[in-house]
Amino acid sequence: MKRRKAAFLAVILAVTAIWGVLLPRLATTETVRRRTQWLEHHRIDPAAMYYTELPMMDRILAKERASR
Repeated sequence: MKRRKAAFLAVILAVTAIWGVLLPRLATTETVRRRTQWLEHHRIDPAAMYYTELPMMDRILAKERASR
């Protein structure tokens, strides 16, 4: 039982570290800042984006079409 409790606490600690430290630091990087400004400039709500609207999806979809 102690092992399960320790594993649970480790998972909670990892999620807290990622959510509370890593993601906020990542949000302050220049790349994320530029992307956010671009989205705001084009009045795009990132929460409403679909996977087909992501830049990398063009290549993935082209590969898929070519393989048919």
